[in-house]
Amino acid sequence: MHLSEAEREQRARFGQSYRRNLLPVMLRIEKAVCGCNYGGTSWATRGEIDDVAEKRARRPGQRLLDLGAGSGWPGLYLAASSGCDITLVDLPAEGLVIAAARAKADRLAGVLSVAAADGRALPYGDKRFDAITHSDVLCCLPGKQAVLAECRRTVADKGRMIFSVISVAPDLSEIDRARAIETGPPYVASAIGYGEMFERTGWETVETVDLMAQFLKSATTFLEVDRENRADLAELLGEEDYEQRLQKDRDLIDAITRGILRRDLHCLRAG
Repeated sequence: MHLSEAEREQRARFGQSYRRNLLPVMLRIEKAVCGCNYGGTSWATRGEIDDVAEKRARRPGQRLLDLGAGSGWPGLYLAASSGCDITLVDLPAEGLVIAAARAKADRLAGVLSVAAADGRALPYGDKRFDAITHSDVLCCLPGKQAVLAECRRTVADKGRMIFSVISVAPDLSEIDRARAIETGPPYVASAIGYGEMFERTGWETVETVDLMAQFLKSATTFLEVDRENRADLAELLGEEDYEQRLQKDRDLIDAITRGILRRDLHCLRAG
């Protein structure tokens, strides 16, 4: 699959992030914000993922795909707590190497498989999985509709997909929309809304949960913990990059408070 220069650069940045996020200071920040220590890159909190597990009716032997799995959060956590068979898919591969080592250390009861693959071209046959999950992945990907279509192809009939995503709020002024796109993750903008994308790709919406309160709480905690870890972060990143990180924290809090960036949890059923 042909990748743009921007996509190649983004994957390289994620590869660096997965390695860096295993450093003690980064794990402290993840623990304070999300309640876990996988070296992940999403905003998914432990409480949120526990809720996902309940909605997914987890059970041993269930075949779960974690798309954009990174270093294993939350897929490995879900597998450890349920005994389900877990497949981790992501690009770049750096996070998957970390996830495989974590899975071995955790001694998962279910079957683990790992694949470095693009979400727009999954290397699996039709109806392979019982359920799919991903956390703040679609907002970082181009070709969102193609990813949703691949997920629909590879999930069993009436199978579930439960995922969180950051999006640009609808009906904004040009100035606010531009600000939301600038503040949000790469590829946060989409030409059509997620509801329409779901319909086009064969998904039925079961439930949509507003995560804005938790998103604001997490972003605020992130800023506070970044400040508390100033010495370590400035040494790791450099003083200038550290200050830029704080400014990004403040910009995100402002965007959430103003409601120009959203974060929601979608529970879908294959139609």
